[in-house]
Formats: sequence, C-alpha cells, structure tokens
Amino acid sequence: MFKTGVLFCALLLAPAAALAFPTPWGAIYGAARDERSLLDMAKDKAAATEIKAKIMDRDRMKGLAVKVYCFVGHAILLGQVDDAEFQEFALAIARQADHVKSVEAHWEPPTDENTLAQDLEIVARLRTALVADETLSSTQIEFEVFAGKVYLLGMVRSQQDADRAIAQASVVPGVLNVVSLLIPGAGR
Repeated sequence: MFKTGVLFCALLLAPAAALAFPTPWGAIYGAARDERSLLDMAKDKAAATEIKAKIMDRDRMKGLAVKVYCFVGHAILLGQVDDAEFQEFALAIARQADHVKSVEAHWEPPTDENTLAQDLEIVARLRTALVADETLSSTQIEFEVFAGKVYLLGMVRSQQDADRAIAQASVVPGVLNVVSLLIPGAGR
C-alpha cells in the first residue's frame, strides 16, 4: 500500500517537478531531428560557446550584437557591428576555437528601434511560415533578421529543403533579401 501511495504521489508531482526543474526536451527533440551526429552537435555547441564567451569578454555591448553559430566545424558570425577592429577580433577568436575548420562573417550596420520592431514582426511571421510548411523540418532552421534581411542557417536534409526554406522566407511581408547559409545534409 505504501509503495502504491508513493508511486501515486510521484505521478501527481511529476508535472510540477518538470516545470520547476525543466529538462532539455527541446534539445532531445532537436537532436533527433538534426542532420549532425551527437558528437558533431556537442563540438559545434562547445565551439560556438567558446567563441561567444571570448567575444563578450572583450566588449559586452558589442558582443551582444554578434550571433555565433557553428555547423560541423564551420563557424558563422552574424551581427550589427560597425567597428572594423572588433569585427577582426571576433573573426580571429573564431579561427582559433577548437573544432572550427572554417569561419565566415556577415556584418550589417546597426539600426534603430523602428527597424528592430519590424524585424521582430518578420521573425514571428517567418517562424509561423516555416512551422506551417509540413514539408520542412523547421526545427533544423535557424534565422536572424537585420533590417529586413533574413539569414537562414542550419543543416537541412537536402538542397530541396534549403530551396523551400528560401522560398518561404522570400514571401514573408517585410523581407527585403534572403541570404541562405543552409547546409544540405548530403553536403557533409
């Protein structure tokens, strides 16, 4: 009887515990849908974290403006930074990071609050469009928006998926340009 009571209480408290101590279910789902191996995912995450931490150590405000991604050893820096010296510093840090085989950067000029509000609207619309497209695995696609310019990032199953994501992004109201940094899974 005692064991049954304990089990019953545990079942009742499990949802509350899940809220109080969240588990990385999104990470587990993302790993199942990702085109990379778990080892590559771990190495990529470690490299991106290392790069971001060192950039933030140099200048927190400028560092916040830099987004860092890594896919199978290919580091991508994106941001609204108009300081050429800081851009070069960020690139140098990325090139020195463990697991990084290549680096590319895309810098955009800083924008005002009105543009930020428009970009946030694009983000919401684009996320909705990608999720609504049942032919895409939208969990594999990351994106950043700077003044209406959309950068698509991530590893997708095929070039057809990359083309589909580009097409979806291109028709979102407010999008001025789409830059695809998507990597088809077969291209590893």
